[in-house]
Amino acid sequence: MKSQDFARSDCHKRHPDDQAGQDACWMKAALALAKGARKRTWPNPPVGALVVRRGEVVGRGAHQGAGTLHAEPVALAEAGEKARGATLYVTLEPCNHQGRTAPCAPAVIASGVTRVVVANRDPNPTVIGGGCRHLRDRGVEVVCGVQAAEALEMIWPFVVTNNFARPYVELKTAHSLDGYFAPPPSTRGEAEPVYLTGEAARRDVHRRRRRVDLVVVGEGTVAADRPRLDGRLAEGQTDVPADDPVAAYVDSDLSWTGGFARDQYVVFAGEGAQDAAARHAIEADGGRIIFCRALADGRVDPADLVAQAAAAGFLSLMVEGGPTLAGAFLRAGVVDRWIRYQAPVLLGAGVGWPAGFLREGQVDRTFSFTSVAALGQDVVTVHDRQAFADVLAKVTL
Repeated sequence: MKSQDFARSDCHKRHPDDQAGQDACWMKAALALAKGARKRTWPNPPVGALVVRRGEVVGRGAHQGAGTLHAEPVALAEAGEKARGATLYVTLEPCNHQGRTAPCAPAVIASGVTRVVVANRDPNPTVIGGGCRHLRDRGVEVVCGVQAAEALEMIWPFVVTNNFARPYVELKTAHSLDGYFAPPPSTRGEAEPVYLTGEAARRDVHRRRRRVDLVVVGEGTVAADRPRLDGRLAEGQTDVPADDPVAAYVDSDLSWTGGFARDQYVVFAGEGAQDAAARHAIEADGGRIIFCRALADGRVDPADLVAQAAAAGFLSLMVEGGPTLAGAFLRAGVVDRWIRYQAPVLLGAGVGWPAGFLREGQVDRTFSFTSVAALGQDVVTVHDRQAFADVLAKVTL
């Protein structure tokens, strides 16, 4: 259901004499407002808020990004005097500390709201629970944990990076039942993408792309697939940002000169490639080259790539492409979330994981299972470095 449909819905009539049902219904409406932000809100989390009085929505708000008003004051301003005696539904605990904008908890008190329903407490360990305590200490009824898992999923990059103290890195892989990423190169056409998964899975990938700043593939993927790395299959959907991410590829020695399928893009290269012959041609083609520290084998260091991406203003990255790049990021221990799409096919041979790619180094490579779902005939499994269930328990108390 779209946010505007939720905003018009009457949860009181849908769930008569069921306060928990009403709360869940209105919180879904607040979540829809948060997801409806047309731009990525990073480094701030997306937040939605509704003010409901006697079964009627009297105020709506959604945070639109750093420096703009938080969702609560937007919703309260629309409600005006109708906020008195009303219930505020908000997807993240009202803040009680000064940031780029004034704290929200005192404004909630001043509005006359008598009940606040929160999906998640603020995950920041220095402030968690502070807004809720401020409200309770002043006589406001506070209910926490409504639609908590959906709300936490929406702000997960903000949570696991400790308010973007570092960039968020999401790895996406797609493979057959027997673990191959693509058929043998000899069976493929030139510069022809191969899709193991179906349309539903590809649409899911495009939606995920719209939620990150930068999508990164390897030089080999650019040469083989000529990908656009955009979110065109999510076009027109109101619950993901409207802007495409920036596209990027890794080319340690700047040996690829075949261009890219985007007018503007980023190339991550090794520091030793600063005098490469192709540098000026790439820049003339619209490529922005970012030089990174190289590993002993001459390849770009994924950890430094992430650091250089942050310096360039990219706070959230999706790493796609083949097993060589995926293996490098896993080996470096910089992946926060791994999304694995599995197609119901057996290839028998093809492009697979590099032999022994995890033997080097001593980094912690433990992931926690988060979720699994069917997308048409395919299966998507989500694994997180930080256990989703453990964080959920902390933010819903």
